[in-house]
Amino acid sequence: MNLNLSILLGDMGVDFITVERNTQLANLPKAHYLNQRTMEILRQHGVADDIYAMGTPPGNMSRAMWLTTLGGDGPFDRKVIFEMDGIGGTGDSQRAIYDRDSPCRSANLPLIRSEPIFRRHADARAPDRLRFGHEMRSFTQDTDGVTATICALETGEEFEVRAKYLVGADGGRSIGKTLNNKMVGPSGLAKNVTVHFTADLSKVLLDDRVMLHFFVHPTRRGPLASGALVPAGGDDAKWGRHSKEWIFHFMVAPDDPTRFDEPTVIQQIRELLKLPDLEMDVHKISHWMIEAVLAEKYRVGRVLMAGDSVHRHPPASGLGLNTGIQDAHNLAWKLALVTRGQAGDGLLDSYEPERRPIGSFNVAWALSSYWNHLLSAASIFAIHPANVYEAVGQPDEDNEISGLFAKTPDGRMRRARMNEVFMTHRIEMFDHDVELGFVYEQGAIVPDGTPTPDRDPWGGDYRPTTRPGHRLPHAWLEMGGRRRSTHDLLDDQASLLLIANAGGQAWCDAASAVAKDLNISLRSARIAPDGDALDTDHTWATRSQVGDSGAVLVRPDGMVAWRASSIGSDPAAELRSALTNILSR
Repeated sequence: MNLNLSILLGDMGVDFITVERNTQLANLPKAHYLNQRTMEILRQHGVADDIYAMGTPPGNMSRAMWLTTLGGDGPFDRKVIFEMDGIGGTGDSQRAIYDRDSPCRSANLPLIRSEPIFRRHADARAPDRLRFGHEMRSFTQDTDGVTATICALETGEEFEVRAKYLVGADGGRSIGKTLNNKMVGPSGLAKNVTVHFTADLSKVLLDDRVMLHFFVHPTRRGPLASGALVPAGGDDAKWGRHSKEWIFHFMVAPDDPTRFDEPTVIQQIRELLKLPDLEMDVHKISHWMIEAVLAEKYRVGRVLMAGDSVHRHPPASGLGLNTGIQDAHNLAWKLALVTRGQAGDGLLDSYEPERRPIGSFNVAWALSSYWNHLLSAASIFAIHPANVYEAVGQPDEDNEISGLFAKTPDGRMRRARMNEVFMTHRIEMFDHDVELGFVYEQGAIVPDGTPTPDRDPWGGDYRPTTRPGHRLPHAWLEMGGRRRSTHDLLDDQASLLLIANAGGQAWCDAASAVAKDLNISLRSARIAPDGDALDTDHTWATRSQVGDSGAVLVRPDGMVAWRASSIGSDPAAELRSALTNILSR
């Protein structure tokens, strides 16, 4: 997240230093899923195309599959238990829905490949501001700023940096502890072992469209009876079945004493997949605890915290990195305007009430998505009324798996029941509203008194709205003969945006006058045949939710701050009042 914040601050002209104790970039292919909202942010700042160019082609991430094994010659080996469309709107059933609501598609690119892209962009925007191999040893804060002691680890040389604000994105390892900012929530729930390796699986995988493979071994039980396989690409840019590198995850009890070294994980993967002769070149083994924790505070004085220093998630739904990048997006424009003197320090007070509820929701959602895999496994092997042996405490494991695939009325019922349970994985694969529909109920917004819209409890049904606190709805417009999104009306330099409908020229005039009066960057666009953009398919006319003379004020991070349904008697005064409220002027 440090690199993403560096990109945003660099674009916005903020003077900063990024301190990173490591000298190398990520060495594990984690955090691979980048959702639509994150890709919108990266698109706004000119990074998205590089991610798409290197990432998984949509066709190779459009399915998810649960199966028994990849090898073996037993009666229940190489069996597909369930399959569904892939994460992020890439499958046939969801693609049109996701395409309707955003100018961006989701992407898949592990951090070992995305982080060099982020660093290249950060270096280009702010040369010499990234200090790798440096560590912050201590800091103090006062009413005017923060003083940090930085150490160059190679030489041991120490120096001081004085800044107006400090942003902590260190995983809570030092800054949060110094501030006694406690992480609340369950931790140590399970131990996850992640293995990054090279292997040729092209001849045993069943479908080139599948990105997420979940394995449930037909006879083994317990923590070592399941795992997940994800392609990690490679330097040959191949994906799908022909991916050169892979990630394999399996979960064990938090107190499992097993030493999962290279020989052990190779044996484990070979046994789970039933590929005893699989040739594997292991690059990295990582052990980490599953937790779902949230920091008590996001701001302490002049210290603001973001990313995994304030929220840590289970991996399901891919919300960790995405939530962190969205923290940075919320924070960057506020730091830019405050340090420019265009907003009061109170604007930064809006960061916690806006982002902490989102962090809390996303942590809980990820945890539910993660445990849902146990629910689906139970739907395969749980006690069945017809199985007398299980009912009296004498499990019949052969009956468990053979009964599932049996061509009998009981087998058909068990499969139907299982399929019903497995479809609940839509909270992980199709959480469209979780990704786009989050709302800031308080913060740097001017509420208009309308009630919070009901949200889909399954997280899928996203309903665009310009209600203050919500993301600017996407609609395609025609500008200069080109097809552009409403999101393209935003710039990357922390400018606010006023969008007026056809009869709202007075709002645009007011915006120009108020921007000059307040000395802020406020752009305006009128959507009309004789205006700045043309609503050719009339989508914006519906999604703007204001009248012909109405207007919508959008923050630099693409969130609606204020709206007016029509022109009042003094539009300049009304707009000025809204802006001084939002900017804590």
